[in-house]
Amino acid sequence: MKLQICLLVALALVPSMAGAQENPEIINLKGHDYTVSRALPGEILGKYLYEGKGEPIVEIRADGTGVFQPHDMPAIPIRIWIDVDEKGTPRREVGSELRYRYTLLVQYGVSSNGNYPSGSYGLLDVTLLKDEGIAMVLGERIRRL
Repeated sequence: MKLQICLLVALALVPSMAGAQENPEIINLKGHDYTVSRALPGEILGKYLYEGKGEPIVEIRADGTGVFQPHDMPAIPIRIWIDVDEKGTPRREVGSELRYRYTLLVQYGVSSNGNYPSGSYGLLDVTLLKDEGIAMVLGERIRRL
């Protein structure tokens, strides 16, 4: 009997834990409200290298921070959110089961680069090409899966 009660309690908790997402927040970028979350999918985390070889880089960390490095400039710290639906599930633009894209909203940290003013926001796409074994940012910063 105790075992059956334990199983029932465990089964009742599983759906609520499986659907648990960080509460989404709203950030306005250039007049458009984005529903976003700092809970980033593990498959996009890591360091993206220019043409898969070196600088400039983009780095995406699990804590919602990272760096963005423009060409021939020092890296800029960034805060990162992912575009999500009202339930907190990341939105994906799907080409196929093996090819899809996430949209990230980033806030640039301290920077001397006038193209990326400190505190300003921008968008970055992360494209996963699982059939090729890579993930890509800006079509040129590549990370092996």
